[in-house]
Amino acid sequence: MNFKTYPVPKHLKNYVRYFWSCDIGDSQKTILFKNLADRFPRLIFQVDEKPLLMNLENQQTPQAYICGIDTYTSTAKIESNFSHFGVSFHPFALYQIFGLNSQEMVDTILDLKTIGYNQLIDRLNTAQNHEARINAIGSFIENKLNRKTIANTSIQEIILNNEIAFNTDLFALQKHYHITERTLERLFKANLGISPKKYQRMVRFEKSLELLTALPSIEMTAIVYQLHYADQSHFIKDFRRFADTTPQHFQQQKFLFSESAAFISEL
Repeated sequence: MNFKTYPVPKHLKNYVRYFWSCDIGDSQKTILFKNLADRFPRLIFQVDEKPLLMNLENQQTPQAYICGIDTYTSTAKIESNFSHFGVSFHPFALYQIFGLNSQEMVDTILDLKTIGYNQLIDRLNTAQNHEARINAIGSFIENKLNRKTIANTSIQEIILNNEIAFNTDLFALQKHYHITERTLERLFKANLGISPKKYQRMVRFEKSLELLTALPSIEMTAIVYQLHYADQSHFIKDFRRFADTTPQHFQQQKFLFSESAAFISEL
């Protein structure tokens, strides 16, 4: 098993968080992908057309696809060895690179073929290694950005500077940018597809995942205190909403590795 992340060229860092690859060539078991709620859209390319990832209804995913922000969990599996290449985007990137309707992309997988990117798929298929795929997708993104006018720089600034933390006063943020609550809501839904309040809840959920994975023996009361939940029941309810399991059960699971909010294990 080999999971790697790759640095992003400076001129793409405002849109791409990182590139990654995952190659498993020594497993005889079914590999399970548990995708929790994730505020970062992504592009997935399955290097070998077969086997492809399948959902729990045994429906194959496309060879190359993009996902918007995920507010719910999903599960996929693959029955044998595989090689995947991926791109983790900043939350606003699908709108600004692909011009897609951000609200329609929430909790959605979109086959790159259906939106006319066969040439990109061909370039990824003919690339000899993951580094060549980085060059191919990097050139593609750069070309797309050169043809577009960036919609709103305030959203970029808010997201890239991490100005919405789990305890951020959204009213103070509105005052700082001289915008109304309604305008902030409109900008978030246009550029990300979700409201600033939901985005803030997802940031807090993400922080709870970090604490649970970094500190396996951490007490629930410590997380409640650190993340400013009213009480433990509110924390568990919020966690279940985004992870479809309790934090206690999540702590007990063993994973091979994780990428953003995707957790990979063997069945």
